[in-house]
Amino acid sequence: MRSMPHLFAAACLLAAAVRLAVPAAAQEPGPLLKPVVPPSSGTRVRVATSEVDPVFYHFAARVPDPKNKDKSFDITVAFDSLPSKAMVAAKKWKEWGFEVPANRSATLPELVVRAAQVAPRTTKGRDVEVRLANLKVEIIEPPKDGDTVLFCDLLLPMNALTRGADKAFEPRMYFGDKFMEFTVSTGVVKRLGSGDDGPLPEPAVSPDKDLLPFAGPMKDYLGNPTFAFASVDGQPKYALPDGKTEPVSVGLSSTMNWPEGILMTMGTARGLGLTVEDAKDLKGLGAGFDATVARAKVKEFRLAVLTGSGLKVPKDIVLKDVTVIVDKNNSQHFVWIGTRFLDSHVTDAVYGCDSYGTWRLSGRVKPELLMDPKTRTPPPPPKKP
Repeated sequence: MRSMPHLFAAACLLAAAVRLAVPAAAQEPGPLLKPVVPPSSGTRVRVATSEVDPVFYHFAARVPDPKNKDKSFDITVAFDSLPSKAMVAAKKWKEWGFEVPANRSATLPELVVRAAQVAPRTTKGRDVEVRLANLKVEIIEPPKDGDTVLFCDLLLPMNALTRGADKAFEPRMYFGDKFMEFTVSTGVVKRLGSGDDGPLPEPAVSPDKDLLPFAGPMKDYLGNPTFAFASVDGQPKYALPDGKTEPVSVGLSSTMNWPEGILMTMGTARGLGLTVEDAKDLKGLGAGFDATVARAKVKEFRLAVLTGSGLKVPKDIVLKDVTVIVDKNNSQHFVWIGTRFLDSHVTDAVYGCDSYGTWRLSGRVKPELLMDPKTRTPPPPPKKP
């Protein structure tokens, strides 16, 4: 006859076995990021964005008339998540009442952006205006005497908004929710006092428990945030004619909206040895120029991310047999993913910079898109001398 302690131990082991046999319930999805708390001297604002009429990622704003303080121009602002130059067509610049300087470099005295105050909480109405002063812009001449850049009145890149102070602004672009947030000095915020103090909607959380959260931290490549690791057809880098090597550098551009979701330069396509096919049915539009594009087939496209508990487990987002667009006018070396890529593969996509200056893409993906980094194509053995 077993003693009571032995029977108790056996019962405990049996109970443990039963508990292990029952699959754990899927955890309820929660927010991907915590809300940003601005400093005492700052205000957190939210700006509505759109990709409808025009089709490029944009928001609404106003430009005050330089000759009449009581007049302003309602405009659309194409906004790019990658660093670049702010641009405006010469024809549009003149319409606003400004003269085009000889060096084509000008200063927009003020850009007024309608927004909603996120933090600190207010009882006087959330609707505000953010006044961005002295924006440096480049005056360009679009084809066919055009007066727009990417079908918008002004192209504003992220670095022109933050003036390089990404850590202070902590910008976030919520692609599925169609808004972006950033922190500015309270001194540039004008309260409109409409009395609208209704609660702002929280960023969406997909109810799909099968989707896995991830974060893709970025590294710096020539001033551009790029994924920590990326490869095309098993190649994380490629050789250049001068014997140097070039990494496969992938960044996120909010104004890159090709349906295929991936765009690369001709320099990268050549370096990777891709077969580039003419695409006479396609016409590209750049910032101030018409682009000649082509197509290429890619067997595998990889991006390094972190997932799992605490977002500490390295994984790769892996796409098989995809078509990419190639910019035949560009001999530089870069790959862009755009908003159509996010629409197709990432749920609850958020791209932003934290208070430490680290850019990352956060979101949720289907488990079948994630693979262990050990499945990467191993590098070729070093050549013998």
